[in-house]
Amino acid sequence: MTAAVKARPRGKKAPYLAQLDPRTLLAHESNLRTSLGDLTELRASIAASGVLQALTVVPDGDGHRIVAGHRRAKAAADALDAGEWPDGLPETVPCLVRPDMEGMAPAQVVAMLVENDQRADLTESERAAGYAQLELFGLDVAEIARRTGRAQKHVQSALKLTKLGEAAAAAADAGKLSLEDVAELAEFEDDPKTMEKILKDVGTGGGIKHKVGEERRKRQVKGAVAAVTAELEAAGVKMVKRPKEFPYNCQMARVDQLQTADGAEIDPEAVKALDGYGALIEERYEKAEAIIVCLDPEAHGYKRTGHSYYKSPAEIAAKEAREREIEERKAKLKAAGEVRRKFLVEKYGSAKGAKALLLESMRAAVVMPGFFERSEDDLVQALAGGDPRDGVTAGMDRLNRLLVARFIAAEEHNLETVGAGRWSARESMIVPWLTRLEQDGYELSDTEVAWRAALIAEAEEQARAEAEEEADRLAYEAEEDAEYVEGEDVFEGDGERPIVDVHLPENDAEAVEVRPAAEADPDPCPEADLDAGEPAADSDE
Repeated sequence: MTAAVKARPRGKKAPYLAQLDPRTLLAHESNLRTSLGDLTELRASIAASGVLQALTVVPDGDGHRIVAGHRRAKAAADALDAGEWPDGLPETVPCLVRPDMEGMAPAQVVAMLVENDQRADLTESERAAGYAQLELFGLDVAEIARRTGRAQKHVQSALKLTKLGEAAAAAADAGKLSLEDVAELAEFEDDPKTMEKILKDVGTGGGIKHKVGEERRKRQVKGAVAAVTAELEAAGVKMVKRPKEFPYNCQMARVDQLQTADGAEIDPEAVKALDGYGALIEERYEKAEAIIVCLDPEAHGYKRTGHSYYKSPAEIAAKEAREREIEERKAKLKAAGEVRRKFLVEKYGSAKGAKALLLESMRAAVVMPGFFERSEDDLVQALAGGDPRDGVTAGMDRLNRLLVARFIAAEEHNLETVGAGRWSARESMIVPWLTRLEQDGYELSDTEVAWRAALIAEAEEQARAEAEEEADRLAYEAEEDAEYVEGEDVFEGDGERPIVDVHLPENDAEAVEVRPAAEADPDPCPEADLDAGEPAADSDE
């Protein structure tokens, strides 16, 4: 091993150059580089040409400690150990020995920052760690900035990075987080989960800005919710959680969407602290709003005015009862239909019996021929006493009987359609049909009587509603045509404004040429007979 060669120093503290064995150099305990990186290329270069640029070291006991040049020292030591040192060169590396920095840790850290910044860049977190060390040595931001040649804003942001945790440091080192973004993240320093959420899967600084904005908004909303909640609890209001299907299918309802049984509005502020009421919080974009609710409106006798699908237990029970009633009525109407069919065949199933309905059947065939398309062939055959297709060769009496049979079958089909709960455009024909059968001797069942009464009531209600609508329309038109007064002009109710004679200024009047009577246009048809009729169709003219 070649002995270390030292140049004689000019002064006790003056720096001097020395050739030192790299394997004897000590790593600095405050080395800013946490990783020396890949040394393959550097080692190859040293094996070919040696170390061309001096390392910076400080005396440390009987040895020397590296301030700058850890990568070169390691690569040179590896090359020596592997026997790859250049032929003819001493097995030493040039070192600038700095006795003046001995025992001066701040100066050594500054030297590391400056020297490394001028070479392969330090990572953001490494540089930030260096600033933090200088801060521990008592240097303030301004002094760190002065000694490193950096802007104070840069130093401040870097120092903040050291407090944001490993996720932020890793993002900064990966180029996903700039020091400008660090200032944005600083407000979440006390919230590691949010910090991790912001930095997760982010690709650019722009993405971080969007996430920071969203998390800031959520924080504002959270604060607003807390403030509103505290105010309500101080007022003695019960806080409730928002039900999953609120407000459209939920027992709970907004007080401002309720009315008393007599239609009066309810003041939310007057009832919010009472039993049976409460408040839930609705989050808005950056705000929070308290919604005063009634927990059981039906128990208070309230009516819902807002759109809602909710049905109270009583309403559900009533609906189920109505459905059972409808199904029971369908079954009874079907059973009554069997009895009614027998009456129809007995009453009208002969040539003589068919005559009673012939006029009505003919009228229906003329006025609404499509009505017969729904007739049932089985009932037609039972009424007509033969195949309905006999009409192709039948005589007048047979045709009349077939027509009546089809009319009756169509009436029955219409009745059964509505009775089964299906829609029919001719529902209004059911009441007259049942009434006609009753007049002809058919005894309506209790279900048919009740059904007919219900249909009559529905028709009367519809007629009443239509009459009210027509009355409203007429009243509106009458109001439109009512007397209109504006200043001294009066608009009478006949729909026409009075004619007002407008006198134009003399200079505005257009000149109108008045020709003498003798110069008037001649009558183009002086001999035309205005009273004459059109010429006859067989005229030669």
